Amino acid sequence: MLQNITKYIFFFALALFFTACGTKKNAEVENTVKLPKVKEEVLINRLDSLSKQRPEHFYTKLSSKYSDSKYNVSFKTSIRMRTDSALHALITFARIPIYNTMVTPDTLTMVDKRNNCYMKEDMNYLKTTFGVDFKHENIEELILGMPIAWDSSIEYQQVKDPYNYVVSMLSKREIRKLDGDDDVNVRYFMTEDTKSLKKMIIDSPQDSTTISVNYYEREMVNGYSIPLEGDITVDTPNDNLFINFEYNKTSVNDPRVLYLSIPSKYERCE
Repeated sequence: MLQNITKYIFFFALALFFTACGTKKNAEVENTVKLPKVKEEVLINRLDSLSKQRPEHFYTKLSSKYSDSKYNVSFKTSIRMRTDSALHALITFARIPIYNTMVTPDTLTMVDKRNNCYMKEDMNYLKTTFGVDFKHENIEELILGMPIAWDSSIEYQQVKDPYNYVVSMLSKREIRKLDGDDDVNVRYFMTEDTKSLKKMIIDSPQDSTTISVNYYEREMVNGYSIPLEGDITVDTPNDNLFINFEYNKTSVNDPRVLYLSIPSKYERCE
């Protein structure tokens, strides 16, 4: 059973904002004080600037808790990343290495240490498995606390909300007209000082799915604003899933070796 849980956790972590469902365990404190008005172009320009603040090298250890309607498990993930090149993740349970993984813009490789097998697929595997066009850079954005899938060519607009600074791909009228085909809308919530991203909500009517990504505290690490804690909840018609993650021993632009080997005795996982 542990094998199935951890395998699901790994793929859930990769496709977190496009697939499952969740009930928020860390209750979010809603802002009840009206915020000063900020011009739409100011918010959009700041989000566009945040989308470009991607360090060349990144390292952290994530302590995570995962739960759904059936399981409740804690695990740790050591992440080493070189931007636009590769991401290495070692997932451990009870201090025992379970999965050793490497993700590049083209391939996904996972070594299953418990079952002495491996898988190696192109990134289309995630699209086939989860039904979304998932990209390597989106994983980086999720981990770094950056605006996911931000596209400077899109005409974003501010959502009227006196209690939050929200920028959306679509207007409220366009959101109501989402036809459930391939339309996906992302809403970006800024902090009260408008300097950081605090939350994202991704709506996928095709799957009747809503995903919320929250970032709580942040710290400046070598000039980059890095999250200290966050959580992700995903709501679908079938289940409720939740994952909380805390960052430890984070370093930025401190190059580390990214290496993954597949033992010769290992066979492809079935």
